[in-house]
Amino acid sequence: MTTLRYWSSDLDLEIAPWFPFGVDYKPISINLLHSPQLKRVAALCLEVGSEFFFMTSMWGGCVGSLMRDNFYKGGAGEGLNLGFMMLLGYSPEMENLLSRKFSDEKDIRAGVAFCSLWNRTLLLENMKVIVLVSDSILFSEDEFLSDFEAMFDGERAGCSHISYFAEKFGYRRFCMAYETDDLLQLRITRLLYEMELPETRQMVGPSPEMPFPPFFGITLGL
Repeated sequence: MTTLRYWSSDLDLEIAPWFPFGVDYKPISINLLHSPQLKRVAALCLEVGSEFFFMTSMWGGCVGSLMRDNFYKGGAGEGLNLGFMMLLGYSPEMENLLSRKFSDEKDIRAGVAFCSLWNRTLLLENMKVIVLVSDSILFSEDEFLSDFEAMFDGERAGCSHISYFAEKFGYRRFCMAYETDDLLQLRITRLLYEMELPETRQMVGPSPEMPFPPFFGITLGL
């Protein structure tokens, strides 16, 4: 299985106080308020053990399962969102899919990070995520989302219909930050961080992290 590199920065995300963090009865259909395509994306993510958390772009604003308060504002919201970012729940299957699909892409990069969810000053959860980011502030998600859907075409033979049951009976979220990590790989990664000699770095390769784009996006209130 191919793997993604880690981003050099983790994320903080504030969610609405009324967000159904325990059991969510509309983890997929809530995205229909934005577009049918986003609903399909959310369903496909669940089928591979991931979850579509949110997406921010210049054209679509900031939307997604975690940002459901923005669905009721209409349009791109009261602000200007520059750049593109998509946040997905981590799963080995999703990591494998994205590493194969976007390894050669120049317009967008995918990497692993940790995301802290906040209710104002209260930390709710710290979870492992996959973050897709574009360096271009004018990146359009239309073609990307079509490619994202097509990525699953050859992966649905063993579809477990998780999305159907999540909508029918509710989806219970639970997060363990290191549940999918290989302890040996974590040890190797830590040793790579601690190496100081330039000659050693030449032998073992570059840093296991890749730099997060410094200005992947900004929201300007109007």
